Order: sequence, then structure tokens, then C-alpha cells
Amino acid sequence: MALYAGVIYPATLGWCLVLLVVGVATLVQVRLHRILEWVVTGMWIVTGIQAIAIVVLLLSGNDAGIVLTLGYLLATIAVLPLLGIGRLGAPDAAAADPDPNRPVLQPDQIARVDAGAAVIIAITAAVLAWRIAIILGAA
Repeated sequence: MALYAGVIYPATLGWCLVLLVVGVATLVQVRLHRILEWVVTGMWIVTGIQAIAIVVLLLSGNDAGIVLTLGYLLATIAVLPLLGIGRLGAPDAAAADPDPNRPVLQPDQIARVDAGAAVIIAITAAVLAWRIAIILGAA
């Protein structure tokens, strides 16, 4: 528990902050979209490390509520695919779908959609990580 509380949880919150800041910066300056893509990749990695640590903690005999903890962990993983959702409006994605009403976004619009999603996911992931830390810490 000390490793999770002392290293992994603060790193997760720190990366959520990085994602939030880069997301807001990308909303202001769409040229930062490439940096946002790197930060999104980092968020996947950080969440993977967090998930492994939580599963190890639960299997090692932590008395935390398994259902509630795994529920929050699954929610954390479930929101990650929303990062980069702007790719669904890319011309390649629209060409693959025969629906004539599917929107095709311009590159700046894709960057803004991705940035908005990053801001929302950063806040969501931080709250979920906090709830997991509370549950694990109370056990």
C-alpha cells in the first residue's frame, strides 16, 4: 500500500494535471495537438500501471471492497477510449462509413474535440483515482 500511496497515486494525479494543462493549452493553440497525442499515450501507460498496482494490492490481501474498487478501476479504464475521439471525424474515418450524414471535421476541429475530451477525462480520471485511494486507504 505504501508504494501505491507514495508513488503510483501521486504520479497518476500528476499525469492527470499534465493532461488537463495540455488539453487547455491545445484548446487555446491547436498547434499543440501533437503534444496532446503524446500526453494521451502517457495517460494510457499511467492508467495501466495504476490498474496493475490496484489488482496486485487486492490480490495481496487488502481488505478493501473488491467490487467497489474494481468498479472504479473499470470506470477509469472505460473513459480512456474517449481520449482522441476527434479521430472519428477524420476524413479517413468518414470515408469508411457509408452514412452520408457523418460529419467530416477539419484538422483544427479534430484538435479542439480531442482537447475538450482530454480536459474532461483528466478531471474524471483524477476523481476516480482519488476514490480508489480513499477505498484502499480505508481498508
